[in-house]
Amino acid sequence: KFSTATNKDNRELADGGLDKSFTKDEMLTEVMIYWWTRSITSSMRLYKEMFSGTGSEVLSMQVTVPAGVAAFPNEITHVPESWCYWGYPNLVHYTMMPSGGHFAALEEPVLLAQDIRAFVRKVEALEKS
Repeated sequence: KFSTATNKDNRELADGGLDKSFTKDEMLTEVMIYWWTRSITSSMRLYKEMFSGTGSEVLSMQVTVPAGVAAFPNEITHVPESWCYWGYPNLVHYTMMPSGGHFAALEEPVLLAQDIRAFVRKVEALEKS
């Protein structure tokens, strides 16, 4: 699942494409962070609630502060910009990224960092005006 959440084409590969986006050391580090901090359960809570239907109250909430979305093409679900305005009525930044998936910070750290900086610049410009 780890590799297919980065690119659905990895499903067809014998090894799942595990070495395409991450080294084995990086994967082991991620697993060990969850293992040693005993945080895998809390990290999965949102998924469980959403898929079981008990998380609908979260979906009904709106984020009204300035918000930004970095949409990665191989994310588990894709949310078009036009849909984002319902949950984020003050959406000031939306970027459709050229590559990456569910683990964007690991897969495309430079792209993600650049996009976060661009979002922050927009928010800072709003505060000045």
